[in-house]
Amino acid sequence: MSSRRKKFYEDQYASLSVVESIPCVKVKLSGFPSGSDHYQYVQKKLLETIRDQAGNYCKLHLLTDTTEAGLVLDEDITYFKSNIIPAMEEAGIRYHAIVLPQNFFGNVIKDQTSLTNRKLKVAYFDTVNRATKWLKKQ
Repeated sequence: MSSRRKKFYEDQYASLSVVESIPCVKVKLSGFPSGSDHYQYVQKKLLETIRDQAGNYCKLHLLTDTTEAGLVLDEDITYFKSNIIPAMEEAGIRYHAIVLPQNFFGNVIKDQTSLTNRKLKVAYFDTVNRATKWLKKQ
């Protein structure tokens, strides 16, 4: 099964693409951002991609693969929660699947990204395959 993917951004930390078969914006994170400005730049690119693609699909989801990602600073998490998540919701994202690394960082990432009382439903998975199946059902 090959799913068509269009790449929108890539650097040593992040890769952003659209998987049309789900459809979703897929974020693959590896290692660490070079600093808060780099982290925020990647998040702004993510929002641009979501806004750019949202009109092409009746529903657009988000898939974040953090299996190779390191931790980010608390200030970056605050930025993500207060700026990026409301903007994603505004752009129409309702389902966000996060694939966690199978190590200590998994629980930390889960704590950092968990939200309550939002329009956005976040679910956590141990494989990209499981996350993809869940998004396709939404």
